[in-house]
Amino acid sequence: MIKDALLGLAVGDALGVPHEFKPREEFEVKPVNDMDGYGTYNLPPGTWSDDTSLSLCLAEALTNGFDLDSISTNFQKWFHSNYWTARGEVFDIGITIRESIDRLSKGFKPELTGGFDEDENGNGSLMRILPLLFYIKDFSISERFRLTKSVSSITHGHVRSIIACFYYLEFARTGMLC
Repeated sequence: MIKDALLGLAVGDALGVPHEFKPREEFEVKPVNDMDGYGTYNLPPGTWSDDTSLSLCLAEALTNGFDLDSISTNFQKWFHSNYWTARGEVFDIGITIRESIDRLSKGFKPELTGGFDEDENGNGSLMRILPLLFYIKDFSISERFRLTKSVSSITHGHVRSIIACFYYLEFARTGMLC
């Protein structure tokens, strides 16, 4: 089930990468129904983005238990050393994530590096949070929330980002248990 989730995440991401930032109307004329390439970032078909890379960084860190420092180290390795990238390079990174990783590199505590202001609220943590589900699925709801908040806050500490991650994981957990 974990492999299926990660593969689905990577495939969905790779389907979307060549079409990022395009107007919705364009998809009414030409829907995405196959792996395309050489679009927004001029990369070959099948290339995933930072969303999958950071998900893989999170998944790998969780194989050794829950440790925010390990997760944060993987995020820094992704940014500084192209770790878990599809083509050996980081080709896209949002401002909030870049600033968070810069703070990690300066020694800030991981749970305090994500942006907490409303203008730093975004979907970056939501895009990479899925692997956490497989670690927390059997924990109490309060513990699931605490750990979700911790992982989201590495890059996105605004309450809306945290709650979006928590709801997403709770919906996925409910679907997984059915």
